[in-house]
Amino acid sequence: MARHRVRRHSRLHGIQLCGTRAKPDPARTSRETYQEIGSRISRRCTDGAYLGVENPGQIERLSEGEIKAIYGPTVDAVFSTQELAIDPDPLADLIVKRVADSETITLYTDTTVTKVDPTERRIDVGSPEGDSTRLGPYDHVINCAWEGRPVIDSTVGLHQPAPWSYRMKYFLKAMTGLFLPSTTIVLGPFGDIVQYATGGQYLAWYPSGLRGWSTAIAPPRWPTRPLAKEASSIARETLAHLSEVVPAVTGVPLDTVDVRGGVIYALGQTDVDDPASQLHKRSDVGTTTLHGWYHSIDTGKYTTAPLFAKETADRVTETG
Repeated sequence: MARHRVRRHSRLHGIQLCGTRAKPDPARTSRETYQEIGSRISRRCTDGAYLGVENPGQIERLSEGEIKAIYGPTVDAVFSTQELAIDPDPLADLIVKRVADSETITLYTDTTVTKVDPTERRIDVGSPEGDSTRLGPYDHVINCAWEGRPVIDSTVGLHQPAPWSYRMKYFLKAMTGLFLPSTTIVLGPFGDIVQYATGGQYLAWYPSGLRGWSTAIAPPRWPTRPLAKEASSIARETLAHLSEVVPAVTGVPLDTVDVRGGVIYALGQTDVDDPASQLHKRSDVGTTTLHGWYHSIDTGKYTTAPLFAKETADRVTETG
């Protein structure tokens, strides 16, 4: 297989806003938490193994002067990490091309999986025109359908391990030529900035971007691109709130912004502003195997998808 390079981007800052601190000693709690995370990374990840980064567990707290040079007055503490970002768009293009070019993969596009027959190991798929086709039988079936996964799981008798929810979250992609600090705002429903080496940015403000919530087994068909009026509202609110945290965001022109969205599936039915919400335990994810041949992958986070893909592939090859 041909090798491709996906450009890595700026390191991530985790920041904490004034008034959002945990009690009783918030600064110490945050510092100790980051130190523990860094220690675990250092124990498990050797130098260079993570995108070529040396000392991947290194986490440093920025000084007051460094904070004032980058962030607004609402920022209380900033921790610089070795975490890197990649733009998922070119990576997705590479994956699509690899699958399309493969002579050993048969593609069925513009179809919906409606059922997996656990007796015959066959898959029923439907088309937009209402036609139905039964495929298989297969030695193994791997369900990685994201928001469509629980419905398919239910057809083979596999149920979700706890109550779940779907959230429809919109974000901004911009191409400005600016350089913004890659930033995640922690301890609450706030936002993120990712600076790409291409000059583009990802920008999100959680309360502005969250436009749908469902606890049904299948979520509504939320549009991935909202209508113009709603898109304008999301863009304006997102930029306004982020600029209070990172003043340089004021330099992002509205006409460079593309509003997109995606569905987030996770266990938990209360939002992130609830400290007890199961949404904070996004580590309870991975591959569930039923009957030795049906594998359902809860990816959890985008970044854990390669790990679970490998684990699932190992299960398939081990069982034959």
